[in-house]
Amino acid sequence: MIVWVGIDDTDTYDKGCTTYVMYNMLKEFLKTRGEWRIIDYPRLIRLNPNIPFKTRGNAAVSVGLNVDEPGEALELAEWAVDSYSHRVGKTSPGIVISTNNSEHWIYWKALTDVIPMDVAVRWMSRLGVIHRGGRGVIGALASVMADLRLDSTLELLAYSESTPKPRIPLSLVKRLNDSTIPLTFENMSDGHILIQPHGNDPVVFGIRGDSPYHVIHFASFLIDEIDIEPKWLIYLTNQATGHNLSSIVNKPYTTGYIEGSVSGMRQVGGGNIELNVGSTQVFTYRHYGFKSVDKATYLIAYGGVKPGISGLDLYMEGGVALMIKGVARNPKCPRCGGSLESTGRVGLLKCPKCGLITGLPRQVSYSSEVILEEPRSVEVRHLHKPITRVGLEGLVKVFNRPSLWII
Repeated sequence: MIVWVGIDDTDTYDKGCTTYVMYNMLKEFLKTRGEWRIIDYPRLIRLNPNIPFKTRGNAAVSVGLNVDEPGEALELAEWAVDSYSHRVGKTSPGIVISTNNSEHWIYWKALTDVIPMDVAVRWMSRLGVIHRGGRGVIGALASVMADLRLDSTLELLAYSESTPKPRIPLSLVKRLNDSTIPLTFENMSDGHILIQPHGNDPVVFGIRGDSPYHVIHFASFLIDEIDIEPKWLIYLTNQATGHNLSSIVNKPYTTGYIEGSVSGMRQVGGGNIELNVGSTQVFTYRHYGFKSVDKATYLIAYGGVKPGISGLDLYMEGGVALMIKGVARNPKCPRCGGSLESTGRVGLLKCPKCGLITGLPRQVSYSSEVILEEPRSVEVRHLHKPITRVGLEGLVKVFNRPSLWII
């Protein structure tokens, strides 16, 4: 039978990694069972990044396994969580075992909203889902129910428990980036390497892309250069899909978008900007590098919402700015075609050529410009969909899972 195993909340702010728990669980599974028993890639699912009690990347993992009975998968998951999680502070690991992974509404809810623990427990009871542990069961359940039918990407994560992390040469990353884009993405930006995390976790680097063969090519060259033991796992993920932008934000700690006319703008500390869009205050940070927000007359802004002084505050992570400009010109003289000029009296124009005085109104012409507001690559959050991925949606499904998806 096929069961889905979900795991979440096994790391702390400065140690551990939930994806490494899954890596070790699958390596243990493969010692005694055939690879065919692992259904497709494991999944790495980023959830609502505005949850106030998240740890680092707010990621949950899941995988489909062909087992004799659910207890077999539960025992394996409990072993992996007990062996590789870090229970410190608010860390609260959770495990979910389910024979059903089609309740996609749970995934969409977890992407954009805050799900209370008691609500998740009621859902799992109604669906017959086995669960163990604490608050991590919420993310674990959402990962199991993830909806990746229309779009998904891949991330190859390479691991090592040795410290410090090996140095990755920028020149090599640039060469590999140039040879694999757009089928890999967000590898570097403005002379900064984006593929290597800096925390105290076992991830050496992560290569994101839409082709498994391109991420493997990239990783293979890196492994040889930095001389570490090959040890990686490819995840199917919702990263860079923009899935979290499916709803209009309307309450604290949700994620989504708002749109409306800009009724006010002011600069706040450090060159940041505050905009009035409808009843919402929109904050944009200078380091995001937005080009034209301060000139927008109409704005579509997406990001996360927090409680404000007089309502909701949206912290903008990207969007679309519309700028409309009006230019007023004097009309032509209706008698001789000359250019009318102001008489100095309100509402009256005079033709210097034939002397006609008229009350014709001034003519106003409008021009508009639409600017896509993309954050700088070093500021991009996991779910942000880069413009380079437009047109590549669903490409992952073209490729079969390669033999080197886990080593």
